[in-house]
Order: sequence, then structure tokens, then C-alpha cells
Amino acid sequence: MNQAWREQLFSQKTTNSGLNPLVLPITNAKMLRVLDICYRTWERWAEVAETIPQYKLSRIQMQKMAKEKKLRAPLIRPYQVWVLGKIGEVFGDLDQGTTKIEIAKSIVEANKSEYTIKEFETEQIRFTQSLTGELQNV
Repeated sequence: MNQAWREQLFSQKTTNSGLNPLVLPITNAKMLRVLDICYRTWERWAEVAETIPQYKLSRIQMQKMAKEKKLRAPLIRPYQVWVLGKIGEVFGDLDQGTTKIEIAKSIVEANKSEYTIKEFETEQIRFTQSLTGELQNV
């Protein structure tokens, strides 16, 4: 897993239209590059992420949009990438030889409040401010 995944996710430049890139969906391929993981790893982490209601709702919404717009594959929201990255950190903290997926599910389940969209936005603000040096104590 890419240790600088947060930097890659949060330091994307504003689009030509002035939109914050963290409100725009991205492709699964870009998500895999940001996290520097393979498809199989993503599947395992996504299985754990499904225990988080806001993540699951986002996935359902993106699948619905893909179907309605006749996209080849559903897109993924930056919030979902952030959740997967945090779950990847949990996996990384677990010892080899353990049943990581079940332990990770238990950890995430017990700490669901750390995986909300509100926490994503708070971390985005903190990360951005540390880069710009503004409003350090938010």
C-alpha cells in the first residue's frame, strides 16, 4: 500500500471549472493507483468497508448512476477511497498469519464513527491546512 495515499488523494489540484476534485467521482483504476494496491486487495478491503453504512450507500448510489448513465463500470467517490485507505492501514497493522479480514471487520465495526463522511471532510480540511499553513488549530 502506498504510504502517501492521503497526500495523493487530498492534494489533487482544483479542476479547470473550479470544482473541488474531492467531490468528483474517479475510476476504480485511479483508486487502485492512489492506494497502490491490486484488484484482489481492493476486493478484500471493500468487503470490510461494506460494514460502514455511508460507504455502502455511496457504492449503491454510484452503481445506480452507472446503470442510469450506461457507464461501463461504476465510479468511486473520494470518500470511498479514503475509507479503503483507512481499512488498508488496519490490515497493515495486523500480524501475518491472522485471519485479517474478520479481525479488520471487528475493528471497523467497533469504530464506525471514524469512517463517516464528516470525518473524511475533517481530515481533508486538516490535511489541506497543514499544506497551506492556514488555520492550524481547526
